[in-house]
Amino acid sequence: MSCATAPGPRTRVILIVDDVPANLGVLVNSLECIGHRVLVAQGGEEALMRASLMRPDLILLDVLMPGIDGFETCRRLKAAERTQDIPVLFMTCLTDASDKLVGFRAGGVDYITRPFEIGEVIARITTHLSLREAQRELEEKNAELQRVHQELEQRVRERTTELASSNAALRESQHLLQAIVDNTAAVVFAKDMEGRYMLVNSGFEELFQMRREQVIGKTDHDLFPREQADAYCANDLLVLQQNRAVELDEVAPERDGVRTYLSLKFPLRGSAGEPDGVCGISTEITSRKNAEDVLRHSYSLLEATLESTADGILVVDGARRVVRHNDRLAQMWRIPTDVLAGGSADVLLALVGGQLREPELFLQSVRDLYADPEASAFGTFPLRNEQVFEWYTQPQRLGGRVAGRVWSFRDITARVHAEQQRDRLLLDERRARAAAEEATRLRDEFLLIASHELRTPVTSLQLSMQSLGQRLSLGMDAERVRSAVALSGRQIKRLSNLVDMLLDVSRIQAGRLELDRAPVDLRELVAEIAAQLGDQLAQSGSTLAVRAEQPITGWWDRYRLEQVVTNLLTNAIKFGEREPIEITITAEEGVARLSVADHGLGIPAEVRTQLFERFRRGVSSRNYGGLGLGLFITRTIVEAHGGRIRLSSEVGQGSTFCVELPLSTEGAGSRCT
Repeated sequence: MSCATAPGPRTRVILIVDDVPANLGVLVNSLECIGHRVLVAQGGEEALMRASLMRPDLILLDVLMPGIDGFETCRRLKAAERTQDIPVLFMTCLTDASDKLVGFRAGGVDYITRPFEIGEVIARITTHLSLREAQRELEEKNAELQRVHQELEQRVRERTTELASSNAALRESQHLLQAIVDNTAAVVFAKDMEGRYMLVNSGFEELFQMRREQVIGKTDHDLFPREQADAYCANDLLVLQQNRAVELDEVAPERDGVRTYLSLKFPLRGSAGEPDGVCGISTEITSRKNAEDVLRHSYSLLEATLESTADGILVVDGARRVVRHNDRLAQMWRIPTDVLAGGSADVLLALVGGQLREPELFLQSVRDLYADPEASAFGTFPLRNEQVFEWYTQPQRLGGRVAGRVWSFRDITARVHAEQQRDRLLLDERRARAAAEEATRLRDEFLLIASHELRTPVTSLQLSMQSLGQRLSLGMDAERVRSAVALSGRQIKRLSNLVDMLLDVSRIQAGRLELDRAPVDLRELVAEIAAQLGDQLAQSGSTLAVRAEQPITGWWDRYRLEQVVTNLLTNAIKFGEREPIEITITAEEGVARLSVADHGLGIPAEVRTQLFERFRRGVSSRNYGGLGLGLFITRTIVEAHGGRIRLSSEVGQGSTFCVELPLSTEGAGSRCT
């Protein structure tokens, strides 16, 4: 039979005691295969000797042997000091319960009856070996514990001696510490982690009118009103939470009023460095606190004043750092928070200058002021966004010396705009007065011209009628009568035209100019008017050329259109300077175009813009007649038809009037070229 040795922490020694060892060959071989070392004894005496010498880990003992039997051998093994701890397993064919009881009383730990199973035997052996190993470890640990216990007792004795010495020194230190804290002007106290007072000085006793025997071991809630105690405990908790020294204001109500103390509280640390209490040193600051309250109130009033002003305020120190500003300054100049936080007055003023129309002027003023710290300055400047700001600056003095500079900025945009509006209104009023005076002058001139224009045909008509009467009294001359009647008719026509013109102006002013639309052939209409004005045309010395390739019919008011053509052609005859006159009639894209051109005087540019207004004329009324209403009425009639009239002229080259009329009421005008 072959086997491999099983790995293990160490080789166990097993002693087998049997007077017939040949019977145990299989068992010995199995034990050696699992890594155990096997010793064999053939009797009780040999077993006692070998067990004492080799101290095996386990003994397998046969009961029935010559000489001393197994029970007696076991008793002797247990009686010997070197072998009493070795576990003994009996192997026998005795199966009686009384035999087993004898074996256990002799000191055996197990009882194996023959015949036996190798596996069961090995399992029992393994179990008892494990128990034996555990027992050994336990014994070793017990021995170690005993040694440690003895060392600890020795250290405790030494430490007790040290503590006795330390306590004596500590009591001496406590007396010294108490003497020190009792002689300080501050209030000193110490508390443990439960808030119980461990130490107070005479200042504490004097402040709260309590003896230290009444305080030691008590908490704040044991000694003070609840609200006061809660405040003290909250401050202690804050110190422990932050694990550092903290300065706090604490109050102590007294009969003469509330006293304020500045308490420096810090954690007391044990040997491990962890807090195990709180110590406080309190100094009365009631007077200083009252002064601070007064100063704080004054500062609040100053802050409120700065924030309530409509001006933007900037305070700069001598190093050009921003000391103070109000919110109005940031709003006026749209200053970013990071610029204000930076604290550089140069950066801030450069940002201000960047918003001005003329930044260099302002920045030069700033440089001049820094060069002369005693100087004050005032000015206004426009911003790029059309705002206008007023600024004022003066040095800030502290103890008679210049410590910085104060800048004040005010938005005067509304005031400037109001002044500009006032100036515009004054200018408009002057213009309106001038226009009214001009209108009065034009009215007076118009009335003078109108009276002259009306008187001329009336006078001519009177003379013609007188001449006709004289001729009739002397005898009728038919030819002369016809001539006089024709002259009278022309004057009556002229007078009728003047009256119609005045009536048209009145209708236009009242908004009552009405159109009686009907189909009208523009080419035919122009030919008729040219024939009617043939005598005037002949007297002027100008020739007329009408260009119209085909009839052009539109939906117009014939009478009003006659006025338009008559006025334009009459003007061309009057100012044509005996040069040719051309009338061109075309139609394109639903629009009729009538162009009347002369080559006479021409009209100056400064007159052309007002030529279509009432009572406006291109030449002096002394040299040329007319009421100055013809072109005004003409433009009004053309626009009433949905059209437009344009003028192009150069002095000495003549003038061209272009009229555009939609052929239907839905037509749209277009530009004249």
